[in-house]
Amino acid sequence: MSGTTVGSKTYNGTTAALLTGGTLVGVFGGDALTLSQAGTFGSKNAGTGIAVTAADVLSGASSNDYSITQPVGLTGTITPAALALSGTSVVNSKVYDGSTAAALGGAVLSGVITGDSVTLSQAGAFASRHVGSNIAVTATDSLSGASASDYSITQPVGLTGTITPASLNVTGTTVGNSVYNGTTAASLTGGTLTGVVSGDTVSLVQAGTYASKNPGTGIAVTASDALTGASASDYSITQPVGLTGAITPDVLSVVGTVVGTKVYNGTPSEPPGISGNNGAA
Repeated sequence: MSGTTVGSKTYNGTTAALLTGGTLVGVFGGDALTLSQAGTFGSKNAGTGIAVTAADVLSGASSNDYSITQPVGLTGTITPAALALSGTSVVNSKVYDGSTAAALGGAVLSGVITGDSVTLSQAGAFASRHVGSNIAVTATDSLSGASASDYSITQPVGLTGTITPASLNVTGTTVGNSVYNGTTAASLTGGTLTGVVSGDTVSLVQAGTYASKNPGTGIAVTASDALTGASASDYSITQPVGLTGAITPDVLSVVGTVVGTKVYNGTPSEPPGISGNNGAA
Protein backbone atom coordinates (compact mmCIF):
# COMPACT_ATOMS: atom_id res chain seq x y z
CA MET A 1 0.00 0.00 0.00
CA SER A 2 1.23 3.50 -0.77
CA GLY A 3 0.16 7.15 -0.61
CA THR A 4 -1.50 7.16 2.81
CA THR A 5 -1.85 10.60 4.45
CA VAL A 6 -3.19 11.63 7.84
CA GLY A 7 -5.67 14.50 7.90
CA SER A 8 -5.42 17.19 10.60
CA LYS A 9 -8.03 16.78 13.27
CA THR A 10 -9.68 19.17 15.71
CA TYR A 11 -9.44 17.94 19.29
CA ASN A 12 -12.52 15.94 20.30
CA GLY A 13 -11.28 13.89 23.21
CA THR A 14 -10.69 10.73 21.15
CA THR A 15 -7.66 9.22 19.38
CA ALA A 16 -9.48 8.46 16.12
CA ALA A 17 -7.43 9.50 13.06
CA LEU A 18 -8.59 10.14 9.50
CA LEU A 19 -6.44 8.32 6.91
CA THR A 20 -6.86 8.91 3.20
CA GLY A 21 -5.03 8.53 -0.12
CA GLY A 22 -3.91 4.94 0.33
CA THR A 23 -3.57 2.79 -2.79
CA LEU A 24 -3.41 -1.04 -2.84
CA VAL A 25 -0.45 -2.53 -4.67
CA GLY A 26 -0.46 -6.16 -5.88
CA VAL A 27 -4.16 -6.78 -6.55
CA PHE A 28 -4.72 -9.23 -9.40
CA GLY A 29 -6.77 -8.03 -12.31
CA GLY A 30 -10.48 -8.74 -11.94
CA ASP A 31 -10.40 -9.26 -8.15
CA ALA A 32 -12.97 -7.24 -6.23
CA LEU A 33 -11.13 -5.57 -3.40
CA THR A 34 -11.83 -2.37 -1.49
CA LEU A 35 -9.61 -0.57 1.04
CA SER A 36 -11.16 1.08 4.12
CA GLN A 37 -8.70 3.33 5.90
CA ALA A 38 -8.63 4.16 9.61
CA GLY A 39 -6.08 4.91 12.28
CA THR A 40 -5.37 5.90 15.85
CA PHE A 41 -3.31 8.79 17.23
CA GLY A 42 -0.78 7.91 19.90
CA SER A 43 -2.35 10.66 22.04
CA LYS A 44 -5.76 12.27 22.16
CA ASN A 45 -4.27 15.66 23.03
CA ALA A 46 -3.64 18.58 20.70
CA GLY A 47 -0.19 18.66 19.13
CA THR A 48 1.87 18.17 15.98
CA GLY A 49 3.89 15.20 14.74
CA ILE A 50 1.77 12.78 16.76
CA ALA A 51 2.40 9.15 15.83
CA VAL A 52 -0.51 7.44 14.07
CA THR A 53 -1.10 3.71 13.90
CA ALA A 54 -2.98 2.56 10.79
CA ALA A 55 -5.82 0.05 11.09
CA ASP A 56 -6.83 -0.33 7.45
CA VAL A 57 -9.11 -3.19 6.43
CA LEU A 58 -10.04 -4.96 3.18
CA SER A 59 -13.53 -5.71 1.95
CA GLY A 60 -15.04 -7.12 -1.24
CA ALA A 61 -15.52 -10.56 -2.85
CA SER A 62 -11.78 -11.25 -2.97
CA SER A 63 -10.85 -9.82 0.44
CA ASN A 64 -10.24 -13.27 1.92
CA ASP A 65 -7.56 -13.89 -0.68
CA TYR A 66 -5.36 -11.06 0.55
CA SER A 67 -3.74 -9.72 3.69
CA ILE A 68 -2.59 -6.15 4.20
CA THR A 69 0.61 -4.66 5.46
CA GLN A 70 -0.30 -1.52 7.40
CA PRO A 71 1.55 1.67 6.43
CA VAL A 72 4.07 2.81 9.04
CA GLY A 73 5.80 6.04 10.04
CA LEU A 74 2.58 8.02 9.92
CA THR A 75 2.16 11.20 11.94
CA GLY A 76 -0.57 13.77 12.20
CA THR A 77 -1.80 16.91 13.90
CA ILE A 78 -4.58 17.55 16.39
CA THR A 79 -5.51 21.22 16.58
CA PRO A 80 -7.08 22.79 19.68
CA ALA A 81 -10.86 22.95 19.78
CA ALA A 82 -12.30 26.45 19.82
CA LEU A 83 -14.45 27.22 22.83
CA ALA A 84 -17.36 29.65 22.70
CA LEU A 85 -17.35 32.42 25.31
CA SER A 86 -20.48 34.33 26.27
CA GLY A 87 -21.65 36.78 28.91
CA THR A 88 -18.43 38.75 29.38
CA SER A 89 -18.77 42.18 30.98
CA VAL A 90 -16.43 44.81 32.38
CA VAL A 91 -16.83 44.58 36.15
CA ASN A 92 -18.16 47.82 37.67
CA SER A 93 -16.33 51.13 37.27
CA LYS A 94 -12.63 51.30 37.95
CA VAL A 95 -11.09 54.00 40.11
CA TYR A 96 -8.14 55.64 38.36
CA ASP A 97 -4.85 53.99 39.39
CA GLY A 98 -2.54 55.00 36.54
CA SER A 99 -2.79 51.62 34.80
CA THR A 100 -4.94 50.24 31.95
CA ALA A 101 -5.84 47.00 33.76
CA ALA A 102 -9.55 46.14 33.45
CA ALA A 103 -11.47 43.59 35.51
CA LEU A 104 -13.70 41.28 33.44
CA GLY A 105 -16.30 38.83 34.70
CA GLY A 106 -19.46 36.90 33.93
CA ALA A 107 -18.12 34.77 31.06
CA VAL A 108 -19.31 31.21 30.47
CA LEU A 109 -17.33 28.66 28.44
CA SER A 110 -19.18 26.41 25.99
CA GLY A 111 -17.82 23.35 24.22
CA VAL A 112 -15.63 21.74 26.88
CA ILE A 113 -15.74 17.94 26.57
CA THR A 114 -17.14 16.16 29.60
CA GLY A 115 -14.35 15.07 31.88
CA ASP A 116 -11.85 17.67 30.70
CA SER A 117 -10.45 20.15 33.22
CA VAL A 118 -10.48 23.69 31.82
CA THR A 119 -10.71 26.95 33.77
CA LEU A 120 -11.18 30.43 32.35
CA SER A 121 -9.18 33.34 33.74
CA GLN A 122 -10.58 36.72 32.67
CA ALA A 123 -8.57 39.90 32.21
CA GLY A 124 -8.55 42.97 30.00
CA ALA A 125 -6.97 46.32 29.25
CA PHE A 126 -8.50 49.75 28.76
CA ALA A 127 -7.48 51.58 25.61
CA SER A 128 -6.62 54.57 27.83
CA ARG A 129 -5.54 54.76 31.46
CA HIS A 130 -7.27 58.12 31.97
CA VAL A 131 -10.66 58.90 33.47
CA GLY A 132 -13.59 58.55 31.08
CA SER A 133 -16.67 56.55 30.13
CA ASN A 134 -17.29 54.06 27.32
CA ILE A 135 -13.55 53.41 27.03
CA ALA A 136 -12.80 50.46 24.72
CA VAL A 137 -11.57 47.36 26.57
CA THR A 138 -9.54 44.56 24.95
CA ALA A 139 -10.01 41.14 26.54
CA THR A 140 -6.95 39.00 27.30
CA ASP A 141 -8.66 35.92 28.73
CA SER A 142 -6.68 32.71 29.16
CA LEU A 143 -7.28 29.03 29.86
CA SER A 144 -5.75 26.90 32.59
CA GLY A 145 -6.21 23.37 33.85
CA ALA A 146 -5.04 19.91 32.79
CA SER A 147 -6.84 20.10 29.43
CA ALA A 148 -6.19 23.78 28.65
CA SER A 149 -3.73 23.05 25.82
CA ASP A 150 -6.43 21.09 23.96
CA TYR A 151 -8.56 24.21 23.52
CA SER A 152 -8.38 27.69 22.08
CA ILE A 153 -10.49 30.71 22.90
CA THR A 154 -11.87 33.56 20.84
CA GLN A 155 -11.62 36.76 22.85
CA PRO A 156 -14.88 38.68 23.35
CA VAL A 157 -15.14 41.98 21.47
CA GLY A 158 -17.09 45.22 21.75
CA LEU A 159 -16.37 45.69 25.46
CA THR A 160 -16.33 49.13 27.09
CA GLY A 161 -15.85 50.38 30.62
CA THR A 162 -15.53 53.42 32.86
CA ILE A 163 -12.63 54.85 34.86
CA THR A 164 -13.66 57.24 37.64
CA PRO A 165 -11.42 59.89 39.27
CA ALA A 166 -9.27 58.86 42.22
CA SER A 167 -9.95 60.85 45.38
CA LEU A 168 -7.05 62.81 46.88
CA ASN A 169 -6.85 63.91 50.51
CA VAL A 170 -5.44 67.24 51.64
CA THR A 171 -3.47 67.31 54.89
CA GLY A 172 -1.75 70.08 56.84
CA THR A 173 -4.02 72.95 55.80
CA THR A 174 -3.85 76.11 57.91
CA VAL A 175 -5.96 79.27 57.79
CA GLY A 176 -4.13 82.59 57.81
CA ASN A 177 -5.58 85.41 59.93
CA SER A 178 -7.40 88.00 57.87
CA VAL A 179 -7.96 91.69 58.39
CA TYR A 180 -11.60 92.71 57.94
CA ASN A 181 -12.18 93.71 54.31
CA GLY A 182 -15.91 93.27 53.93
CA THR A 183 -15.59 89.84 52.20
CA THR A 184 -15.58 86.24 53.40
CA ALA A 185 -12.45 85.23 51.42
CA ALA A 186 -10.04 83.15 53.53
CA SER A 187 -6.34 82.46 52.90
CA LEU A 188 -5.48 78.73 53.11
CA THR A 189 -1.90 77.45 52.99
CA GLY A 190 0.22 74.43 53.92
CA GLY A 191 -1.97 71.76 52.30
CA THR A 192 -0.32 68.61 50.95
CA LEU A 193 -1.93 66.15 48.54
CA THR A 194 -1.82 62.42 49.35
CA GLY A 195 -2.65 59.64 46.90
CA VAL A 196 -1.16 60.98 43.66
CA VAL A 197 0.11 58.19 41.41
CA SER A 198 3.86 58.33 40.86
CA GLY A 199 4.72 60.25 37.71
CA ASP A 200 1.43 62.18 37.54
CA THR A 201 1.52 65.97 37.51
CA VAL A 202 -1.03 67.42 39.93
CA SER A 203 -0.84 70.71 41.86
CA LEU A 204 -3.05 71.99 44.68
CA VAL A 205 -4.60 75.47 44.57
CA GLN A 206 -5.95 76.40 48.00
CA ALA A 207 -8.87 78.71 48.76
CA GLY A 208 -11.60 79.05 51.35
CA THR A 209 -14.53 81.05 52.67
CA TYR A 210 -15.32 82.32 56.18
CA ALA A 211 -18.82 81.64 57.48
CA SER A 212 -19.00 85.34 58.39
CA LYS A 213 -17.31 88.45 57.05
CA ASN A 214 -17.25 90.11 60.48
CA PRO A 215 -14.24 90.23 62.84
CA GLY A 216 -13.96 87.41 65.33
CA THR A 217 -12.01 84.31 66.28
CA GLY A 218 -12.76 80.62 65.69
CA ILE A 219 -14.81 81.45 62.61
CA ALA A 220 -15.65 78.33 60.58
CA VAL A 221 -13.91 78.17 57.20
CA THR A 222 -15.10 76.10 54.23
CA ALA A 223 -12.29 74.96 51.92
CA SER A 224 -12.74 75.17 48.14
CA ASP A 225 -9.39 73.80 46.98
CA ALA A 226 -8.86 72.92 43.32
CA LEU A 227 -6.46 70.80 41.26
CA THR A 228 -4.32 71.82 38.30
CA GLY A 229 -1.73 70.06 36.16
CA ALA A 230 -1.62 67.59 33.28
CA SER A 231 -3.18 64.81 35.37
CA ALA A 232 -5.72 66.91 37.28
CA SER A 233 -8.71 65.46 35.41
CA ASP A 234 -7.86 61.98 36.69
CA TYR A 235 -8.48 63.02 40.29
CA SER A 236 -11.08 64.47 42.59
CA ILE A 237 -10.35 66.15 45.91
CA THR A 238 -11.71 65.63 49.41
CA GLN A 239 -11.84 69.07 50.95
CA PRO A 240 -10.28 69.48 54.40
CA VAL A 241 -12.85 70.01 57.17
CA GLY A 242 -12.91 71.46 60.68
CA LEU A 243 -11.03 74.59 59.67
CA THR A 244 -11.38 77.85 61.61
CA GLY A 245 -9.74 81.25 61.38
CA ALA A 246 -9.75 84.76 62.72
CA ILE A 247 -10.70 88.12 61.22
CA THR A 248 -9.19 91.11 62.99
CA PRO A 249 -10.75 94.61 62.90
CA ASP A 250 -9.50 96.90 60.20
CA VAL A 251 -7.45 99.87 61.46
CA LEU A 252 -8.84 103.14 60.13
CA SER A 253 -6.67 106.16 59.40
CA VAL A 254 -7.93 109.72 59.92
CA VAL A 255 -6.89 112.15 57.23
CA GLY A 256 -7.68 115.80 56.51
CA THR A 257 -7.83 117.02 60.14
CA VAL A 258 -7.34 120.79 60.65
CA VAL A 259 -6.92 122.83 63.85
CA GLY A 260 -8.99 126.02 64.15
CA THR A 261 -7.53 129.35 65.43
CA LYS A 262 -8.44 130.06 69.06
CA VAL A 263 -8.62 133.20 71.21
CA TYR A 264 -6.92 132.71 74.53
CA ASN A 265 -9.40 131.86 77.22
CA GLY A 266 -7.28 130.13 79.83
CA THR A 267 -8.31 126.63 78.80
CA PRO A 268 -6.20 124.14 76.88
CA SER A 269 -8.94 123.17 74.50
CA GLU A 270 -12.46 123.83 73.46
CA PRO A 271 -15.39 121.50 73.46
CA PRO A 272 -15.96 119.93 70.05
CA GLY A 273 -17.79 122.15 67.63
CA ILE A 274 -16.95 125.47 69.48
CA SER A 275 -14.49 127.97 68.11
CA GLY A 276 -13.73 131.66 68.43
CA ASN A 277 -13.81 133.56 71.76
CA ASN A 278 -16.27 131.31 73.60
CA GLY A 279 -19.08 133.83 73.20
CA ALA A 280 -17.39 136.80 74.97
CA ALA A 281 -18.55 140.27 73.94
